[in-house]
Amino acid sequence: MKKAIVFLLVIMIIGLSLASCEKEVVTYCPFCSSTGLKEISIFNQTTGHAEIWYKCTNEKCGKTFGAAKY
Repeated sequence: MKKAIVFLLVIMIIGLSLASCEKEVVTYCPFCSSTGLKEISIFNQTTGHAEIWYKCTNEKCGKTFGAAKY
């Protein structure tokens, strides 16, 4: 019985860790800590990938950031 409980706990932990890695979510601006963000995405026809970055909606900040920033 104890082995079954331990096995279920291990399966749950693995499942939760995989689910948390599925999508990275940006929740705040790293420059001003504002939670108001606008997602900007463009599909690149040449590479076939979507380029996604974020813009802070705080009037005093307004910075753009993310991995696809050019």
